Amino acid sequence: MFNRLDDYSNVEFDWKIDPASYLTMDADVFGNYNILLNGHAHTTYSDAYGFNAVIVSDHNTLEGGLEAQRIAREKYNDSIIVMSDTHAIHWSYELKEMIDKVHELGGLVTVNHIPWSNSTEWKNHVGTLPNHPTREELHEMGVDGFEIINGNIFDYETYKYARDKVLLMITGTDVHHPSSVAHSWTVLNSQNMTVQGIMKELREKRTTFFFDATGPRQVYYPNENPTYYKLLPLFAITDIWNSFYDDYRGMYSFQGTFCHQRKVVIHWRSYWWFVLWCLIFFGFYELGRWGINKLWRYGIIKFNELKNRKRGNRRRRNNSVSSEEEINRQNDLIDLEI
Repeated sequence: MFNRLDDYSNVEFDWKIDPASYLTMDADVFGNYNILLNGHAHTTYSDAYGFNAVIVSDHNTLEGGLEAQRIAREKYNDSIIVMSDTHAIHWSYELKEMIDKVHELGGLVTVNHIPWSNSTEWKNHVGTLPNHPTREELHEMGVDGFEIINGNIFDYETYKYARDKVLLMITGTDVHHPSSVAHSWTVLNSQNMTVQGIMKELREKRTTFFFDATGPRQVYYPNENPTYYKLLPLFAITDIWNSFYDDYRGMYSFQGTFCHQRKVVIHWRSYWWFVLWCLIFFGFYELGRWGINKLWRYGIIKFNELKNRKRGNRRRRNNSVSSEEEINRQNDLIDLEI
């Protein structure tokens, strides 16, 4: 996009991370394992961080997951298993209806990032997702498990609840662009490297995980977008007008609306200061213009005085020469008369 500083058009990863080389699993229940699953992602970058299975869970669409499956098949020869998923909690379904429908289709339902969902939405004093059900309510509705790690946030309360209730526990990077790093890996031991094999282990709730709160040092740094700098002055002009107000709409519902009551706050002081600064700059401009005109006129006057002085000196020299010539001529006439 032309209005983005970072250019991800030529993403390349020249590393591959093995979390087992420096991390310890939460519970070594498998001995050997063969699946490192990224349980929550929005891009296909996962191979660089050691994952060989990824659940692409885009918002209200399966197209991203299907495209990721195509890339895994054509570029990676199915060495990465891609499972298509979607963030369905934002849909206009009743939650219980959605859970039942997923089970009817043979799927699993996990609840992602409870800390984020319950965090306080800015300027609203309510949750980011208002009226979000509790873990107990979600369990009663029939969810299969919870995301216990989202990005670098370890949801310990949800971890304890899922462990005590013997529910599925997964982890996810929740990555939205390739510069994000992995902090957790869901570990499985599947009989075969297929979607069906992984789904079987997930249904049996046989998972554990690696967790790295710091994250690895390997990070992809994108190129800068030259078009962005070309248009940056125009963006700066528009940002000036946007600074006069704040439009708080809350969390997007993915249905063309927002989850919270809209609040528009006009910064009247910004308007007054804008007018005042305009007057100040205009005053300095007029003062500068007045000063320049004064200097210009003074320079013109001095230049004319100098020019007139030089002209007068030249005239006096000419007159002096003429007087000497007249005296000489008179002397010559006197000599002739004698």
